[in-house]
This record gives sequence, C-alpha cells and structure tokens, in this order.
Amino acid sequence: MFLESAFKPFTTPRFQHDQIMTTQLKTKRIWNFSAGPATMPPEVLAQLGDDLINVDSTGIGILEHSHRMPTFDRVLGDALDSCRQLGEIPNDYEIIFVPGGATVQFSLIALNLIPDGATADYPDTEVWSAKAIIEARDAVPTATIAVPFEGKKFHYDHVPVAGEMIPTPGAAYMHYCSNNTVHGTRFHLPPTAAPGTPLVCDASSEIFGRPMDWKKHALVYAAGQKNFGVAGMCVIIAHREVIRKPVRKLPSMFSYASHLDAGSRINTPPTFAIHAAGLMFRWMIEQGGTREMEKRNDAKAALIYKEIDGSGGFYRGLSRLECRSAINVSFRLKNENLDQKFAQEATDAELDGLIGHRDAGGIRASMYNAMPIKASEALAAFMRDFARRYG
Repeated sequence: MFLESAFKPFTTPRFQHDQIMTTQLKTKRIWNFSAGPATMPPEVLAQLGDDLINVDSTGIGILEHSHRMPTFDRVLGDALDSCRQLGEIPNDYEIIFVPGGATVQFSLIALNLIPDGATADYPDTEVWSAKAIIEARDAVPTATIAVPFEGKKFHYDHVPVAGEMIPTPGAAYMHYCSNNTVHGTRFHLPPTAAPGTPLVCDASSEIFGRPMDWKKHALVYAAGQKNFGVAGMCVIIAHREVIRKPVRKLPSMFSYASHLDAGSRINTPPTFAIHAAGLMFRWMIEQGGTREMEKRNDAKAALIYKEIDGSGGFYRGLSRLECRSAINVSFRLKNENLDQKFAQEATDAELDGLIGHRDAGGIRASMYNAMPIKASEALAAFMRDFARRYG
C-alpha cells in the first residue's frame, strides 16, 4: 500500500518542495508502530529531503551548513519560536536544544538540580524511570534519591493513585515519566509532590501530544525521535530561575545554564536534528496544535483498546483501565507463541514494529503524534481478523 498523509498539507511557502523531491510523497511505505525512532509525516520527510541538497535556496544542504552562519541562525530561531508557539510555553520558561538522548538527561538533571545532601523524589513507574533513578544516584552520590512509589511490585500495571505515594517533605524536586512506553501507562494528571516541591517531567513519549501545565513544572525534557524529529537531541524546557542556577559548578557541556548562555551552541549542535524539530513543530501547529494532537491520539488509541476489550480475553492489556496510555498500547495474547505469530503476520501485512519491549514481552503499538489514524484502523482490522482465525 502507499502511505498517504491523513492530515492536511502544508500551506506556507516554506514547505513547497522542489519537483524532483515531491515524488518522495508517493514512495511505498508501510505502517510503522515502532516505539522510536518513530513515524514522521511524509510532508516533513520530503522537505528534509529537499533541504539535504539545498536549504533555503543557498545551494548548500542542511548537513553542510555552518552552525554560525545566517541560514542556521534562521533554522534555530524558527525551531525555538515554533516550539514556544506549539507548546504555548510561557515567556519565563527557557527552551534549549542539547545533544544526546533522554538517558543523558537522567544524569544532567541530577547534576544541575540536586544539591549535595538533599533528597529528590523519583516514583518508579517503569523501565525508564527506573533507569533515571540509577543514573541520578550515580551522578550525585552525595544526595538521596527517594523512591516514594515502587511500581515494579505491581508489574508496572499502573501509576500511583491517591494514598499510594508519600512524597518527601522539602525534596529538591520530584521526577516522573508522564507516559510509560513499555507497559502503556500514563499520568492523566501530574503527580502530587510535597508542598513547595517542583516537578521535573520526562515527556519524551508524549511531548506536544496534549497540552502541558507548565506552571506545575520546573523542567520538562524530551528526546526528539518519538514526537518531533530524529534521534540524538533533546529539548529542555525549564523555568528561567531553575535553568540559570545550577546547584554546583559543572563542565560547560553538563550545565544547562551554559547551553542557554550559548544559545544551544556551546559546540557544533545537532544541526539536522534541530532543523527536523523545527519542521515538526511547524507541522503540528498547522494541524491544530497540541489539542488537536490529543484528539487524534485519543481516537487512535480507542480503536485498539476497543479490540482488546471486545476480544473476550483473547487480547489482554498490560495496564489498568484508569491509567491507560493514549500513545503506547501494550497487550499480550493467550500465550507467547501467539504473540510471536501475531507479530510476524502483522509484519507480513505491512504493520511493522509491534514486538513488545524485552522487559514486558507481548505486543506494543506506539502511535505518536505523526501517526495517521489510518494506521490504527489497519491495525484494528488486523486484530479482528487474527482473533477470528486463532481465537
């Protein structure tokens, strides 16, 4: 099949592709349910294809442009402005692009925000929050990383509900992962920290997939390869007072304040990733912004959950109903052999990337912001047919 965008095309001159590159929009593609790197809109991919050869009619491709020249000044400025517009980010919050994935930030957040002898709360709701706990402890061994909720005891089937988590009074911050990609759980509302304790959020798997209450957060971070571009870069969105006052002296590449002072250009930044992010931000704005992304993501997930809930137990979700993710839907079949058969037949049917994470097994459908609803419809139809044949 040919994957055609289910969303409206770009209308601004910025996204008018050269004739030689518009053929990319008709290239045969399959539905990609990978947890990341993940689906990107064909329009954005085509624009990136143009810009690899010749960006802004300069005769030079984006990969070749100096990060100190006017063309990249424009690329970076557009990415920052579009990010702020898309996220409706208040003016007292700073935006920086930093090299590396979210795992790098597990250490840098601790180094920048936890004073020696202090405590930070890290509820453990899944694989990535568990990794963040380990990295924070290694980064600042003189601090205490408290775990007020241990989701592993519950096989990570839910995030904490009222009474399950006792925050630490006076904690430097509470770190949480808003959407848990492996078992498919989500905080529908930010967790409740101790009074006066700011929140730090890993939003990698759902950034700009729904509106964010910025005022409840000191810092939000996300890797690019799921919702706004390519791997190798994170966006850091933090209150100005937080980002400008690291708790200790750090090497410049480890200091968020240094990245901010250098305008995300301490060294040669990930120029291609920043350009891809800018195009993705612009694309999401033109689709209707975070509220429209939320509607679409809810609709996509509902199609898959309908098949799970209506299967009479043939499909079994990994998460409790009250905290299901709208981004990552994880489930199992009656036995591991059926899991494997499902994944293989789905791949043969051009539904790719559905094998579950190694820590959870089963099946996982990741449906990030750029995934069109047609993909979820195709997966739902496959699930019905598979259950009919093997149920």
